[in-house]
Amino acid sequence: MENKNYIFNTKNYYTFSKASNEIRPCVIIVPGGGYHHTSDLEAYNVANRFLEKNIHACVLKYREELLSYPEPQRELAYTIDIIRKNPIVDENKIICIGFSAGGHLALSNACFYKEYGFNSRPNYLVLCYPVISSKPEIAHMGSFEYLLGEAAYSKLRDKLSLEDNLPSDLCDVFLWHNITDESVSVLNSLELMKQMSINKLNYEAHLFPEGCHGMSLSDYTTGINDSRKENKYIARWTDMMFNWLEHKLNN
Repeated sequence: MENKNYIFNTKNYYTFSKASNEIRPCVIIVPGGGYHHTSDLEAYNVANRFLEKNIHACVLKYREELLSYPEPQRELAYTIDIIRKNPIVDENKIICIGFSAGGHLALSNACFYKEYGFNSRPNYLVLCYPVISSKPEIAHMGSFEYLLGEAAYSKLRDKLSLEDNLPSDLCDVFLWHNITDESVSVLNSLELMKQMSINKLNYEAHLFPEGCHGMSLSDYTTGINDSRKENKYIARWTDMMFNWLEHKLNN
């Protein structure tokens, strides 16, 4: 991976790796970690998979310094803007992929990008077992507590229940989740699917009947310390996603 690029004089940074010297699409990878840390199982291994597909890859490490909302959102907005200006990146083919709480960060950028400044909206969004809702009955409350601090139980949390705040111009979305996810309830994705359907937004969704939380690529890079996270049946999601991206990027 390339050198660390620090953001806003914080400890948070992004890295950029080029697939080639040609103008290509670029993915910005937003790992999960409950807004407490960024998971190494959802970072550079994911970047390598995109590089193999001739897609430039950026990894955002946004929790080296634990800043409250809206700072992580601003950092992602800034990163997208900088990547979009890179001369070997196709500015109209920016993909943002978020895992778990990183999915919440990625989608909140797509929902509220005008508030964070910069030319920051992605063109395509991939959400992997994402934190979506702040409703107490289905929320992963730890994520909101780390993101909002003392404001976690204020009205601000309602704004960040993203299924209720989708814009009419939301970019195309690819979504997947395990029904048996024990940490982030699949109801997060179901609520998002419901609202995207009501609002006639474009998305593709896949629900798997097995698997734990944090499956990432579901291959040896994910299962290295936990064999439950290496699952060939669930690993199919990457082929599904790349087929979806090929269809979107070439049409």
